[in-house]
Amino acid sequence: MLINSRFVIVDDKEHHLSGIKKSLDFLRLDCHSKLYTDETVAEWEKLPGTRILFLDQNLTTGATFGANNKVAFTALEDVIQKLICPESGPYGLVLWAEQPEVDELKEHLFGRLTGEDAKHLPVFFTALRKGDYIDTSNGAVLDPEKLRTDILTKVSESPQLRALLTWEADVAAAADAVLRSIIDLVPIEHRASDQFGSELGKVLFKLSQAGAGKNRATETPRESINRVLVPILSDRIAEHDPDSGDTFDWKTSLEDPKAPPTVKVQASVNSAIHLSFARTARSAPIEPTELGAVIEFPFEISDAVLKEKWGVTEAQLRDDIFQVSEAEWEDCELRLVQVGASCDNAQPNPGPLLYLLAVEWPFASPDGTKTETKKRLHKKRDPKSGMEWESPVLKFSADKNAGKVSVFRSLSISVPKPSTKGWKVSYRFREELISELTQEYARYISRPGIVTLPS
Repeated sequence: MLINSRFVIVDDKEHHLSGIKKSLDFLRLDCHSKLYTDETVAEWEKLPGTRILFLDQNLTTGATFGANNKVAFTALEDVIQKLICPESGPYGLVLWAEQPEVDELKEHLFGRLTGEDAKHLPVFFTALRKGDYIDTSNGAVLDPEKLRTDILTKVSESPQLRALLTWEADVAAAADAVLRSIIDLVPIEHRASDQFGSELGKVLFKLSQAGAGKNRATETPRESINRVLVPILSDRIAEHDPDSGDTFDWKTSLEDPKAPPTVKVQASVNSAIHLSFARTARSAPIEPTELGAVIEFPFEISDAVLKEKWGVTEAQLRDDIFQVSEAEWEDCELRLVQVGASCDNAQPNPGPLLYLLAVEWPFASPDGTKTETKKRLHKKRDPKSGMEWESPVLKFSADKNAGKVSVFRSLSISVPKPSTKGWKVSYRFREELISELTQEYARYISRPGIVTLPS
């Protein structure tokens, strides 16, 4: 609920910490300071949200750079691994010293932080001389405005990081604007009283109704309010550019890779856009009744069950409809996808829910190609049945190759809501993808036909 500090300062001299903190306070930039000692560093915990890490060059008593710098480098490496939370996104490292030796530090960290540990590395390294901003003898502030200018100049050395930080600033400003617009919905005559909170609650109730439906405001209010606010937030982000204005050209942050993206990159980006996994500890679980929910197959996979519910045998589904070999079929997973109209989701009337039968299939090779030594299942699979809708390239889990989901428009099933209790959800198709699938299904079942005498 509360936002973490974006600036983090680490130093072993308290008056140096105080000096840089006062400078940032003057600039209205919130920061978190850490006084380093050999004894306390072991107890430090990660600081989510760090964007700029000011790191004193000589943290360990008696350690110096130059010929005998291994101890000092190791201390800096330890601090980075203690404080940086890779899940919180990118950061830049400012080496804070009188004679910064950035290249030597980079060489050390690039050699030590490899594999999974490389997630702790900054997007860019730079250096600032302490004496330009504080009196190193007593920590007195010298020139805060110069510090602001130099920080922006240094960040501009990495246009990629500046683009991301600019976007984050835009999002923060847009969120402020959205929150203000919500507050403005409370009548002014109710603000100078204890009714302010209650009136704000009424506004939130109406927003939840708008997002979920008239009779569903209290079911999942966080999700339903998000349905209303997120599109508004998106528009505000496009409108607000409080910090960069005309001074930053986003095009400078782009590097044309020339080569097309790999299957791995395609799958990662598509999954981020189109799939919701609700994996984090605080995420509300995805219910099997939600529009777009992709369900682990809840029935026994047998000819008897498939015949009863869809009128096909497993062999017909595999050979005639999905059109793969028995060996390829072993790597595939049957799924159900909940489809329907958004208005039906918002206004749950009595009656069953509609699910389509689907197959989740990973590529036989990591790059999605077809080779002599691998099975045929690959990204250019082209069945001729006409029943199948294919998703974009997606990544379903870390232990599987990228792949796709094939949904069969002719194989639907209606299930009463109570019967879905206990069904396990793998993930959910987000709105754009499930809307396309639903429209494809609607076109499929409404295609016209006429009676005519053959020639």
